[in-house]
Amino acid sequence: MTIDAKTITRRSALGLLAAGAAGYAAFGPERRRLKSGGRIVLDYWEKWTGHEAAAMQVVVDRFNESQNRIFVNYLTMGGIDQKAKVAIAAGDPPDVLGLWNRNLPFFSQCGAVMPLDQLKDYGITEASYAKAVAPLVFRGGRQLAAPSTPSSIALYYDRKIFKEVGLDPDSPPRTIEEFDVAIDRLTILDKDGNVERAGFLPTDPGWWSWCWGGFFGGHLYDDKTGRATVDSPQNIAGYDWYQSFPKRWGLENLRRFQGAPIDNPSPYRNFFSGRLATTIQGPWLPMFMDQELGPGNFDYAACPFPVPAALADQPPYGPIEADILVVPTGARNPDASMEFIAFTQRPENMETLCTGHAKPSPLSTSSEAFIREHPNRAVAVHEEILQSPNAYTTPWITGWAEFGMALGAGLDQIWNLKSPSAAGPLAEVQIEASEILQRESDRRHRRGQPDPWEKA
Repeated sequence: MTIDAKTITRRSALGLLAAGAAGYAAFGPERRRLKSGGRIVLDYWEKWTGHEAAAMQVVVDRFNESQNRIFVNYLTMGGIDQKAKVAIAAGDPPDVLGLWNRNLPFFSQCGAVMPLDQLKDYGITEASYAKAVAPLVFRGGRQLAAPSTPSSIALYYDRKIFKEVGLDPDSPPRTIEEFDVAIDRLTILDKDGNVERAGFLPTDPGWWSWCWGGFFGGHLYDDKTGRATVDSPQNIAGYDWYQSFPKRWGLENLRRFQGAPIDNPSPYRNFFSGRLATTIQGPWLPMFMDQELGPGNFDYAACPFPVPAALADQPPYGPIEADILVVPTGARNPDASMEFIAFTQRPENMETLCTGHAKPSPLSTSSEAFIREHPNRAVAVHEEILQSPNAYTTPWITGWAEFGMALGAGLDQIWNLKSPSAAGPLAEVQIEASEILQRESDRRHRRGQPDPWEKA
């Protein structure tokens, strides 16, 4: 699909965004109108705080110091996607906006972002990015966004515990079958069958509940036809495995294990404390290890998440996501915005930013120094997943929030031991997801908008 703001009326965008100038006055951040000595001032809104915000500040400062024509005014805030919708609808958007890749279908479908065609003039093409990253920001052959920091999700494990139970920490499990054997060896039960240490739990931390079918070759959505595929055999197999944990140890035992009072309230508490031998996590995990436990005090490693033996010879499977940069429709100086975004895509600037976030680079190649000096010694694993044709993300649909809630309700039933078979919760989610997608399609057709899987 070719998305161009010219094909979508301002009236349609306003209706989709459901906001007005009055709302912007209530919710939008106050702009700092800086005196810049004749420079063009770009307002850049971003969602990060703490060390993540500071890492981008380094890149912004570097850009501001690199030339004397443009000055980027960098503002960080919460609730950025909602505030951006209001600001764009009010006709007073920022010049550069940081979002998540899951936001892009909505913003692009309603004409709220400008295609970044000018980035080609800076040598930026689909080939500039890792294989799994390019589809997150390109659609119908056009670049709609630029990645800032990507994430891929891998299996982290405690090398010390592996050694204690006689597993080789340098040869982690590659298949689900091998992983099941390792989980049993890593798990400690007391005399009453209560879990004292879990080899693995798919619900700890439970942040990517949509991902499990993907490790079995499944997809939630067919991007070529626009149809839900929630109840595919591969997804059923994935959620059968997901359900194997309350089956093997008992649902009440797992509730007691995960609800146990522990001094550390961190979402990583079970892994860091040794109560969980392996965990599914993103590349930022070692940074939190150092913060909570002290540098070098946790002997970890990571690998692509295991898959069924039939898929073990394929490139790695794993969920991915990305922070993105867009130029909102109505930005005052789009050429200057493009210049700044192009600057962030330079390898040296991208590697500075991603190092500060402890994430892999979204680019097609990384420098040896980036890998060698990265705060996550397993960053090469995350880059391998980003380069894989088997990496996957949430569906390119405007209604993912509603779709995801329906899936979550179904997974609650599966965890509570209702079979995910073809007549079970996944079949119910399939029906609800199909209705969500049909409503999306009806809205597009009423507005004369093409379906997202159709290329103009």
